[in-house]
Amino acid sequence: MNHPFSVLLDGYRHLWPNRSLTTETLDEQKSKALLYETIRQELRDEWTHPRVRQTPEVKFYYAVKRVTASDLPDDMKIALIQTYLTAMEQLRPSHT
Repeated sequence: MNHPFSVLLDGYRHLWPNRSLTTETLDEQKSKALLYETIRQELRDEWTHPRVRQTPEVKFYYAVKRVTASDLPDDMKIALIQTYLTAMEQLRPSHT
């Protein structure tokens, strides 16, 4: 069930065909960095005007809904949702 990040990035592109992500071939580390940064930007709703931005929790809900409704293979859906979960956890302030 472990997909390389380059494959997950392609799955993300499938979900968001109008998003302009790099078209160059990336190695695993760069694919991982680009995927996580893009998901964090999506969760922070950075592509929306500040007055109408949604909270990360709302954006996470819509993202999971979009992933589950897609025609991607189930194991890729699970891997993408896990990636969203990890990105969401990275956005939360640490409580020490």
